[in-house]
Amino acid sequence: MPQLRFGCQLPQDVNNFESVIEAAKRCERLGYDSVWLYDHLSPFWSVSGPALECWTTLSAVAAQTNEVKVGSLVTNMALRNPALLAKMSSTVDIISGGRLILALGTGDRLSRNELYAYGYEFPSLDERVQRLREGILIIKAMWTEDSTTFHGKYYKIEGALNLPKPKQRPRPSIWVGGKNRRILDVAAELADGWNFWGLSKEAMKDRSSYLSEKCQQYGRKPSEILKSWSGKYGELSQNIGDRSEAARTVASKLQDLANQQIEYFIVSFDSGATPDNYEVIADSVKDLR
Repeated sequence: MPQLRFGCQLPQDVNNFESVIEAAKRCERLGYDSVWLYDHLSPFWSVSGPALECWTTLSAVAAQTNEVKVGSLVTNMALRNPALLAKMSSTVDIISGGRLILALGTGDRLSRNELYAYGYEFPSLDERVQRLREGILIIKAMWTEDSTTFHGKYYKIEGALNLPKPKQRPRPSIWVGGKNRRILDVAAELADGWNFWGLSKEAMKDRSSYLSEKCQQYGRKPSEILKSWSGKYGELSQNIGDRSEAARTVASKLQDLANQQIEYFIVSFDSGATPDNYEVIADSVKDLR
């Protein structure tokens, strides 16, 4: 079994930025592999709640941590031109000393109202998937080439420069998040990792098999794509109060996921999470290693 790794979706639905940094530093002390921020300008699950912006906050998290990886889970390609995102992500990788993971997605029906509210369009799935694919091609090129020219259906750039380059060589990892098979097509062709949420065991097995088949069609080994699960802390712990019992419950559920070739677990904590909640996840993963 490959080494299991775990990350934390930081509690971003807050007014006080300091609590996000505190949570990130706690994760680093506890041995989490990564910390993540969501890319929602106005969270669909809250009528009028706060939400710190992803990339400005991520740059601050990167500057105030030392070892833990930092990432976006997931950046909505609709919100930023991919050439600009290549520049932004390069800068965050430099700030972090080479700890960035860039996870990308298309946005889904749950983000439709958010996009409309901020003056963006919400195009068809076909267009969103194609924009995702073109965006990844542009970002990879701008991370690695001296200058980039790209003429796609939706994006066109001409001799775009991106200096300085990311610190990581040859480049940071790119993950794709989503459940639709069209999105998995892009992951199989271009991504280093796949992240999913909200899938039943049967659906997970189906999507995983589909991804493996598509990888082979692109001449890639399925093992080249890291598979990661994300979900809420309460889904794993069932909100059990006793720390030891909660850790055993979490370990059992993570083991079940590991048995299905999931190598990476990202747990989402809300602003009400206690230090014990973070420690339960760290303890649980240690038991599985």
